[in-house]
Amino acid sequence: TDLLRALDLFANNAQEEERLACGLESTEREDKLVLNLVGQLLEEGQRDNMLFQKQGNIDTDDVVGTWRLLYTTSSAMKFNQGLSGIGGSFPNGKFGGLTQSFSANKFMSDVEYKEHIEVTPSSASFDVTVDGNWELRRSISLFTGQPSIVVAVEPSRVMYGPTSTKADHWKSLGPTNILDLVYLDEDLRIMRGSTSVDTIL
Repeated sequence: TDLLRALDLFANNAQEEERLACGLESTEREDKLVLNLVGQLLEEGQRDNMLFQKQGNIDTDDVVGTWRLLYTTSSAMKFNQGLSGIGGSFPNGKFGGLTQSFSANKFMSDVEYKEHIEVTPSSASFDVTVDGNWELRRSISLFTGQPSIVVAVEPSRVMYGPTSTKADHWKSLGPTNILDLVYLDEDLRIMRGSTSVDTIL
């Protein structure tokens, strides 16, 4: 799609210009283009969007798996230079990518974030792991008044190296805890901030 091609181009540009990945140091023009392309995909890509195919009847099996962050316009993630904020505060460290893994069975639904922190020298690089629970909720969109599917995450612990702390101490995780699911296919999931139509994850 045009969106994925643009994201690939922006990722290459960020790497060449030594900017942070995934839109964390994007230009205003890049963010605007991504938001426009997302809007276009939501209008024109309905036949591929499971939310339309299943008339909103998305269940946990549709979302389980490991998802890699391609781009975000989240002002909180930009400010924190990542999900945890550790990359921006660690000496010689910087955000190097983020995955989110969902699993579910009859008894529980687990989520695990892995945020890679690149450090100089590279042998010192490490992962920050955030675990917790998740669920799908039916809601009404603040922006459209239409029914929406919300992915609600409740982080439990933040772990890196020998450190393990309760996640409720980490304010930086807050913006990703309640997100509207606006697009879903086999390979691509687009989330929108529940309080900001201009926040895309």
